[in-house]
Amino acid sequence: MERRLFTLYIALILCIAGFAFCEGCVGEDAGQQTPAPTATPTYTATPTVEPTNDNTGSFSGAGDQKTTMPLSAGVHMLTLEMEKPDGSEPGASTVSISTENDAIMVEGNYTPEVRPDAIIDGHYHWTYAFMLEEEADATVEVSQLAPWTLHVGVPKMINGIPPQTFTGVGNAATPFFMIPGGNYSCQITGENMTVISVGLMDYNGTMLMDDDRVAPLAFHQLRNEDFELYVGDYATTVPVTIKEGDNYLFNIICDGRWSVTFSPVE
Repeated sequence: MERRLFTLYIALILCIAGFAFCEGCVGEDAGQQTPAPTATPTYTATPTVEPTNDNTGSFSGAGDQKTTMPLSAGVHMLTLEMEKPDGSEPGASTVSISTENDAIMVEGNYTPEVRPDAIIDGHYHWTYAFMLEEEADATVEVSQLAPWTLHVGVPKMINGIPPQTFTGVGNAATPFFMIPGGNYSCQITGENMTVISVGLMDYNGTMLMDDDRVAPLAFHQLRNEDFELYVGDYATTVPVTIKEGDNYLFNIICDGRWSVTFSPVE
């Protein structure tokens, strides 16, 4: 079986993402639009640490650390919790999880403009959902200078259907929610950011793709005429077709504040 590689980078480098085949098709509107005021259910993506069970594990340390963690097959969610050092900031962090058949690497960071809003009880948190094809003793590596704790569990689920609005600061995996088959509009905004990506994953861990790009929005960076990253705002509306109804979640990679509204097309 070929090794499947998911590599995601954010910070000040060009980001590329690739995944396996999946159902659905999308296309991005060339014009930028600002989402309409939401009268829809809203979920704020504030990560919380769940009690451990048979499908979870924790790993703590500071600096670059590596361990082995037994993980079952299926969809998992990692939560990285970082202490805020006195008089300084923790900087960018990287988590990689690899097995014989799967590998992911995710980097998380915050722009200075949103860092104060990302602190919860003296800690920074970010989350990301990932898929393992089979049960394995996974190699887990964390890179972060400040003291940190990595929790690996399962995503939450909410009893809801579109329209749904999700908001947050920094990387976040939303809960699963039901999306019936049909045509939808996905309104995405980012504030005080340099990069944003929004991926849709079904209950089996399959990513929605547009050709070879993550959908509904592959990595988008803000760059000036000299191709330098800058902090700013971004907005777009993307049409999405869901061919088969299922439970889905959004994986958002962003170093700023973001909002995602997913609504059926009348």
